Amino acid sequence: MKIRTTLAAGLLSLGLASAAHAAITVQIWTGANAAAANATIAQAALLGAPSATTTVAAIDFTDAPGNDSTTFTVGAFLNNPVGLSSPTGTHVLNNTYFLFTGQTFLNAGSNSFVVPHDDGLQLNITGIGLVVDQPGPTSPVNTPFTVIAPTAGLYNFQLSYGETAGGPAVLAFKVNDATVGGVPEPTTWAMLLAGFGMVGFAMRKRTMGVVAA
Repeated sequence: MKIRTTLAAGLLSLGLASAAHAAITVQIWTGANAAAANATIAQAALLGAPSATTTVAAIDFTDAPGNDSTTFTVGAFLNNPVGLSSPTGTHVLNNTYFLFTGQTFLNAGSNSFVVPHDDGLQLNITGIGLVVDQPGPTSPVNTPFTVIAPTAGLYNFQLSYGETAGGPAVLAFKVNDATVGGVPEPTTWAMLLAGFGMVGFAMRKRTMGVVAA
């Protein structure tokens, strides 16, 4: 029974760690002037079917210095994700509204957030609430803040972003100094190592039990 419990715990740890870095879904609405200028999460329900839906590995986007979003494309801004349809990928970035959904791991207690953006966004963490509420056009903003999580674990998030009124365009999302969806946070590395360790220990004990029998 102890071997089964250890094995199950190890597999759960591995599962949580891998889920923490699953692909992030992004819905895209081009030509959405009003929504891009007031990029609330609620806008998504009012816009109808998105122009395209794709996945990205991480939220870390910026246009090149000197670019203007009236000529810069949606695909280039999103780092050209595989599977993004040509009509949307080649569409100019200006007046585009995005809704990102995914998961991130939070430690129990204090978590350091940094969400640079230009233009507006809202960020909601399920079970915690709206942690960024700046949906209107803005100059580049890069203000760190703290989010208190009741328990350690995976938390779903929704992030709306609108690019309007020309370039530049900037959007990133970091938690505890790691890009969300990017390189695993230190906590996730610990989860992976613990998971592999528990699975290895359980398998070794099982093998030794079989040999002894």
